[in-house]
Amino acid sequence: MDPSSEQPHPRGGITQFFVEHRMLGWFTMAATLVWGWFAFQSLPQQEDPTFPTHDAVLITVWPEASAGDMEKEVTQKLEAALSKLPTLEKLQSQSKDNISTLVITLKTDRKEVIDEQWKKAREILATVKLPEDCEDPRLETDYQLPATLLFAVLGDEAATAADLVEKELKTVPSTGRIRQFGHAPEEILSFEDMAAASYSVRTLHREPNGPLKSSTSVLVAIEMKAGSIIRDFKTAVLARIDSMKFPAGIRVITVSDQPAATAHRIGEFLRCFIEAVIVVVLVALLLMDWRTALVVAVAIPLTIAMTLGGMAALGVPLQQISIAALIISLGMLVDDPVVASDGINRELADGQPRGIAAWLGPFKLRRAIFFGTIINIVAFLPLALLPGDMGAFIISLPIVITLALVSSRIVSMTFIPLLGYYLLRGQKGFDALNGTHPLHRLVSFYKSALQLALRRPLLTVIAAYGLLAASTALIPYFGKQFFPAAERNQLLVDIQLPEGSAIEQTMAVTTRVSEFLQKEDAIQSAIVVSGGGTPMFYYNVLPRQPAANVAQVLVNTRHAEDVPTLIVHLREVLDREIKGALCLVKQIEQGPALETPIQIEISGDNLQTKTAQVATALREAGAYKVHDDSSVITRVNQQRTVTVKALAPFGELASRILHKAREHFPKEGIAFGGEERELINSQREMEHVLKISLALIALAMVIQFRSIMKSLVVMLTVPLGLIGAFTGLATTHASFGFMALIGIVSLAGVIVSHIIVLSDFIEEERAAGVELEEALMQAALVRLRAVLATVFATVCGLIPLALTGGELWRPLTAVHIFGLLFGTVLTLLVLPVLYFLFAKWRWIK
Repeated sequence: MDPSSEQPHPRGGITQFFVEHRMLGWFTMAATLVWGWFAFQSLPQQEDPTFPTHDAVLITVWPEASAGDMEKEVTQKLEAALSKLPTLEKLQSQSKDNISTLVITLKTDRKEVIDEQWKKAREILATVKLPEDCEDPRLETDYQLPATLLFAVLGDEAATAADLVEKELKTVPSTGRIRQFGHAPEEILSFEDMAAASYSVRTLHREPNGPLKSSTSVLVAIEMKAGSIIRDFKTAVLARIDSMKFPAGIRVITVSDQPAATAHRIGEFLRCFIEAVIVVVLVALLLMDWRTALVVAVAIPLTIAMTLGGMAALGVPLQQISIAALIISLGMLVDDPVVASDGINRELADGQPRGIAAWLGPFKLRRAIFFGTIINIVAFLPLALLPGDMGAFIISLPIVITLALVSSRIVSMTFIPLLGYYLLRGQKGFDALNGTHPLHRLVSFYKSALQLALRRPLLTVIAAYGLLAASTALIPYFGKQFFPAAERNQLLVDIQLPEGSAIEQTMAVTTRVSEFLQKEDAIQSAIVVSGGGTPMFYYNVLPRQPAANVAQVLVNTRHAEDVPTLIVHLREVLDREIKGALCLVKQIEQGPALETPIQIEISGDNLQTKTAQVATALREAGAYKVHDDSSVITRVNQQRTVTVKALAPFGELASRILHKAREHFPKEGIAFGGEERELINSQREMEHVLKISLALIALAMVIQFRSIMKSLVVMLTVPLGLIGAFTGLATTHASFGFMALIGIVSLAGVIVSHIIVLSDFIEEERAAGVELEEALMQAALVRLRAVLATVFATVCGLIPLALTGGELWRPLTAVHIFGLLFGTVLTLLVLPVLYFLFAKWRWIK
């Protein structure tokens, strides 16, 4: 007999309160659902997380100065002064004829701190003595803000019509900054006016079922004020434009639509979420009777409602990371309700009255539920400690998962007892050999396997860890990619002519490129910019500085699926037909802004020789479009630097090409930029996060078990999940990058949280005086259903995200799905065996 069932029963706190005050419980449940619905309606929406803006561009114009004079008299002086900024992270400069451009990168910090640093930078710049006829340096701190909506105003009177559009849209309350591009000044009074006069825009647009037509145009970029609802903003802007009357021949078309992309992305992820909920409920029905499955199913919307309310309170918007966090947390958030329901069922099956069983079951398991929740939280929450841009990119993942787990804990100790009072009728665990559930047929196999493992404990442990060692042989086969391409219906063509080329030469090249684009049926529209780059339209596509020798084309295809084929085709055509200009046809990427994935920074002596050596090695390794910036005087952290850049052929990983080429690089004066630098930095940061996470998990278990050795038994099972993680990456051909690292870091806590109830019941059985081997067998069978239910719910809940969530989530879902399956199967055998050995060796009393 379980000693915890002896009378009198302990008081059950809030768990007992909700059972005994059921009307108040029903009211609270309804209020929670209403709160969640209104929170969902009020949450801001965006396609991707917002990167912090801690970069600025400093532009200084000195008319008629050579590039050498610009470097000596302007750039070096500005660099020396700005190097005194206390939070400076990187300083990169380019010196050309007439113009010096510095990119200043500060360390990531709060907005208030960043703004204070820019204020200090302006004070420093005011003290720098530059040549008399040099214009004052212009510091642009908001150049990285993307346009929410980008319109092209077409027609001969486009400039006048664009002014009318800007004036009208300023009256929309949620409208932020509005900028025009391609609006030539009436009088040339400065270098900026000259650059604006050289900046020209032509827009290719397609009438319904018609050909692509080219028109002179002016671009109008509109930003939305922070905190506004993006769909409402678009509705208001389009309504205002539709109400305007334009002169004959003037048209306004949308060429970049962030609200539409956001709606599509959120719609896709919400569909994944709904599918995951259905799958989780089906798993519950498979492993439990319909009454228990119904209780678990009701727990899901209650937990999500609380989570959405928390997101609204903390200002976490709906975007692909936060919605994916809800999907990832689905299996974990049913863990507590499953365990609580299982406890109620066991009390009912043991003959307790439902008024007592409804709260006594969860109350007796409160420590296991609490520490299971804590361990899941500390598996993800340390991700919030990631520094820099990647920490800001992923911050909503640990926050939302933490909110979901805390909400699940509350639901399991309040609403689950209330629902259990009315719905549950008692259900034995898998230890009941006469059970009628179909899965009882599998129990005998597990029982036999566990008995065999306990008879040969050392062999079982050696085999498990031998399998772990063997799985590391898969690591060399992983492709490395920091972030995958964004799955958008857009691509970019960057065009660069030799330094000193006139704007007329650049326009001649863009005209030819336009002619080729007009032949492509897959293209819906395109912006063709000569003398600069397109306005910033996506969070990591940085604008190019105006120059007579540069151009950029933004291509919108009919469908996202058209982009890969079109990129391959355009590369072939432009490489063959465009001579004397560098044309880079690129996908839109996710993650931090990278001009090209392959970047090798060369400094020190013999720059020309080293540059040629690096470029040759990359070409021989199969790199595409190898080029460098040696024609421009470039400095990185006040040191003369040449950067060799390249793309990978479409469909190949840049990391594989770099791996082949790097052994032929010079031994000194080489630094890796681009994707390689980001991946190395993220691996180092993730190692730090993993150490914190494992330390917190171990601390939580030491507190729970009040024993270091008992906690060690559980922690020794954690690495077994890597067998599945490595297998999953290899099987799905997922790349090893930032998201795979997150999956591996968080996998440890998820595995531990799923088996901690098993460990808790082993302790309970031993405390009741049951013999060691019998206690291990009994605990494994009693808790088997709860472990399988939560593991299968987590795994199956991730399947929709794995199949349709896009390339960004494939590595993380592969790690979690395969890691949990392999890890759980092995843990159900290895944990009892380790416990048996530690007890046999008297390391556990």
